[in-house]
Amino acid sequence: MAAVMTAGTPAQDRLLSGLFADGIRLMRERWHVYAFFAVVCGLAAALPVRGDPVNLLNYPVFRVWFGCAVLAIFFILPTAIRRLRPDFRMTLRRVLLTAVVLAAISLVTDVGIAAAVIPGLILGVLLSQGLVVALIQSNEKPTLGGVAASIKRAFSASFALTRRHFATTLGVVTLSLVILVVPIFLELVAMIVFYVRLPQSLYAVAPLLYLSFIYLECVRYTLIVRWFRRLQVETGGDVSIVV
Repeated sequence: MAAVMTAGTPAQDRLLSGLFADGIRLMRERWHVYAFFAVVCGLAAALPVRGDPVNLLNYPVFRVWFGCAVLAIFFILPTAIRRLRPDFRMTLRRVLLTAVVLAAISLVTDVGIAAAVIPGLILGVLLSQGLVVALIQSNEKPTLGGVAASIKRAFSASFALTRRHFATTLGVVTLSLVILVVPIFLELVAMIVFYVRLPQSLYAVAPLLYLSFIYLECVRYTLIVRWFRRLQVETGGDVSIVV
């Protein structure tokens, strides 16, 4: 069975218009999951501290917060991918495929940066669409033996999508990283400040900051999916995503 991804025109699909509103809509689709994780973050504030109390990373609430943030990605990502492929659902093998593709992109980029910084950054931008392509192309039970071929196809398609739109892709990748890194830094600083001033405040602060992180991640993935769709249109359908 084959299904080809379709997309609208650039005029109909403005990259930044309504981005934050769409982030809310994306978050609402799995709100019960994120609410559960937020409650877990709040409850973690009551767990006893073991080890050096001066090191805030020894506090369970901080470790639980990080863990829940990582787990949430595997709910946000498939919800965003369904904007491109409505029948998509995340399976265990697709989770493994996600991890392998991310590791491969990181390895190639890191090697490129170690050899020469600028070529490494260029590789990172050119491969930035690899994960989306790999997931869209995959079936629900991708074979382990086909992972290498899937990565090769995903990298090739990512190159084809981005090579003629490098500057704008660099801008989108940079913006998506800012949406990810800056809020995490500010939220962790806020958690530390609240803890130092009033440790009991983490019962409320930890879940609230967690939900704000989820929202901004939904905004970030909405941007990523929009840009992927735009690239599909601007390449004139030269890169077909068939599953």
